Amino acid sequence: MPKPNVKIEHITEIQAPIEKVWGVLVDIQDWKWNKWTRLKAEKAEEGVQGKLEYSVDGNEKWETADFTFGGVDNYSLTWFGSLGPTGCLFHGYHTMKLEPIKNTGDFTSPQTKLIHTENFSGILPRLSLGLPYDKLDRNYLLINEALKKFVEEGNNE
Repeated sequence: MPKPNVKIEHITEIQAPIEKVWGVLVDIQDWKWNKWTRLKAEKAEEGVQGKLEYSVDGNEKWETADFTFGGVDNYSLTWFGSLGPTGCLFHGYHTMKLEPIKNTGDFTSPQTKLIHTENFSGILPRLSLGLPYDKLDRNYLLINEALKKFVEEGNNE
């Protein structure tokens, strides 16, 4: 398992069709289900820049950082941010990707796999400096679980 200062990854299965999960994920103006991260931008589209608001403890004490959307297509939402020339101090590349799960056995309703990752590079992550990586690792799992609960309970309808 990678160290959280290099890579964080969590995979969660959601009992809902991929289109429904995607609709909630790309609606960045309404991430009320997510108390750890907010993406403040005009829209979720490749190249659009914005402010990332994050609450390390999920207690609405927000910190901010600049980010840019990478790809926003094929059920994959990516964004990245850097510090220092060409990201030499810090670079984070964040992805929330959805994949349909083929129904087998007792499951007849559509299911979606959420693959949530962030890859870190630069001097600060190598030295485990700059961010509380263990808390981020925990938070990304909590984000997955919050999205799962929100979608499965039909809060977006």
